[in-house]
Amino acid sequence: MSSMKLKLPLVASLLTGALFVSTATASFVQQGRNGQNVGDRKAIVRDLDLRDRPLKDVVEFLRGRAGINIVIDEGIDTRVTLKLKNVHWRTALNLAAEKAKCVVVQVGPNVLKIEKPPRVRFAFDNAPITKVIDAIARISGANIITAPEVQGNITLRLRDVPWKDALNQIAKTLGYTVVEEDRNILRVVSPSTLVNQLVLKSFQLRYIRPKGVFVPQIQSQYVKGKFNLPQGDPAQSFTLLQALNRMLSPSGSIEYIDGQNVLFIKDTKPVLDEIGRLISEVDVEPKQVFVDVKFVTTKNTDVLDYGVNIGDTGWQASVGLGQIPTRLPFNLGGGGWEDSLIANDSGRGPFTDSSLNASTTTTVPDTIFGALNFTGVQAVLTLLKQDKTSEIVQAPKLIVLDHQPGTIFVGDTVRYAQASAEQGQAGGLQLVVEEASGSPVQTGFQLLIVPHIIPGEDKVELEVIPEAESLSGSGGPPLAPTGFDVFTVGAGGSAGSGSIALPRVSSSTIHTKMLLISGQTAVIGG
Repeated sequence: MSSMKLKLPLVASLLTGALFVSTATASFVQQGRNGQNVGDRKAIVRDLDLRDRPLKDVVEFLRGRAGINIVIDEGIDTRVTLKLKNVHWRTALNLAAEKAKCVVVQVGPNVLKIEKPPRVRFAFDNAPITKVIDAIARISGANIITAPEVQGNITLRLRDVPWKDALNQIAKTLGYTVVEEDRNILRVVSPSTLVNQLVLKSFQLRYIRPKGVFVPQIQSQYVKGKFNLPQGDPAQSFTLLQALNRMLSPSGSIEYIDGQNVLFIKDTKPVLDEIGRLISEVDVEPKQVFVDVKFVTTKNTDVLDYGVNIGDTGWQASVGLGQIPTRLPFNLGGGGWEDSLIANDSGRGPFTDSSLNASTTTTVPDTIFGALNFTGVQAVLTLLKQDKTSEIVQAPKLIVLDHQPGTIFVGDTVRYAQASAEQGQAGGLQLVVEEASGSPVQTGFQLLIVPHIIPGEDKVELEVIPEAESLSGSGGPPLAPTGFDVFTVGAGGSAGSGSIALPRVSSSTIHTKMLLISGQTAVIGG
């Protein structure tokens, strides 16, 4: 029996083979889109009840929950009232900021900023777009440049909208775009003019990379599928690069430097800004999963029989003790406490002391000797038991990145020879020994595992493939190596008789997917 152990509360199981697998997620912060932590149960706010609390108090609470930097502008002291249950911290932050008429802006990796921009509330009927843009600039105090080609009329009704959102939507309505330049300068231009204003920018990638040139694999006739090796240029298998190529404008271009893990992108400023936002969301520190595995073999049929076994019929007891003769309470001698005992139930005697009886002719019944017999008492209690047939064959430990495959193999390569008789040049037989065609034989244990951390939870989905191979033949020294079978050819002692030793390989393979809470132990086997 063989088994594999994945780590959760320890579970005993009667198996020929069992694998115990334990998991624990590392405590690194991982962010997904919009700065959300994924795979971290603390990222979920279970119960948030805010009643007239300053926004800075809410930010302080969510900052500790998120584990990232959240900066709030000076002078924002608005109080908010909000009641939420089972929401992500980023959702709670956005709602609280909206209640305070603020906006959340991502200004860098792991840095969010809460601003309170001026809001616009106006109406225009068939007004020139330049007039509307000028009104927004006056209300917000922003630096806005309008290109000469920006023309047209627009009708709108806006109420309590952040000025930048209003500007972007107004420009987009007439087919224009807003370009954010350095020093907080905004330009409203026609997208066609940006073709002659391409900008080259480099993006240093930190954690995301193309697939490695080495990938784990496992050979088994019971499991199909493999991880494909990247062919040729690593950029060709880089999924991020493929996604960014689809975001480029017709005049844009992109180059990837594998050695420095750097992207060089040449395109319009709005496209580069959008690519920068996308990269900041996906190029985040990944979580890791620690997997503790124990591969156990056993031949036990009563591995769970520990402690008191009450059997199928419930609790039973029998008693077996020795025999002790006794004369108590009779014949203890005069003057004892038994002298006043009454020998019958009349209450008037006779007494065992004859001097107390009214007549000397009173007869006291003969004394009957008794015996206390304990020979039928038996007591059996088994509290401890030894297991001498179970063995931990392998106990590997792996740390695997989220969504990445990992494997470990521990075993031996067993080579064996074959002999053949050939006719020599002199006409006699010559014995030739060479490595057998089926040699070598691989024995040992291999585990391939792919973890997927569930976003917002402390759960891990594991794809597990354990495979174990061992020599199980009945032969042994001096005729053959341990685990080989010995076959005899011909009658013993006769001409042409002999023996041959061949390996017998016992193998077991399991392929399964399971969902575990971090720190749990699962048992699979057969």
